[in-house]
Amino acid sequence: MKQPSRYFSTFELILLALFSSLVVVSKIVLHLPVKLPGHSGVFWMAILVVTRGLVRKPGALSLVGLTSGVLAAFMGLGDMGPIYTFFSYLASGIAVDLVAWFLGGVDNLVAAGLVGIVGNVAKMLVKLAVAAVMQIPAGFVAMGLLFSFVTNTAAGALGGVLGWLILRALKRAGFFAYLAEKR
Repeated sequence: MKQPSRYFSTFELILLALFSSLVVVSKIVLHLPVKLPGHSGVFWMAILVVTRGLVRKPGALSLVGLTSGVLAAFMGLGDMGPIYTFFSYLASGIAVDLVAWFLGGVDNLVAAGLVGIVGNVAKMLVKLAVAAVMQIPAGFVAMGLLFSFVTNTAAGALGGVLGWLILRALKRAGFFAYLAEKR
């Protein structure tokens, strides 16, 4: 039996680039008509969970976070400037990568939900770190922190579950057998 390579194939790198750009496009195009912190995590945590289900190698989501962070920063996305934007995307990618690796993947609903929560909360923690570096008074930051934590957690969980549902639909449709032929 052939040993799986720990390096990314060209096909996997193309998939990762595609999903990196999809994360950025989802941030631009898909808007929920709500004014809740972290609500965009529903979409991009779903994309990260699907990416982890398709490319099951360590570092894949960190690479997606890095690439989408660079794209988003150059496109001027985010409310606190390009450095925050870059690090928030990168932190989400690394956090999702680590938690998915620790949990053994995103093959079940609970793991996918946890991965989504951690990824979306990581983005919020970067915002908190930037506020600390900028020396914004802690009381001001703490006022919105609990509400922001709850909404980021809920959006991340929804995104993780949505990603899991997409992976399940792809599996039922035979997409994984198709991918196995292409690798």
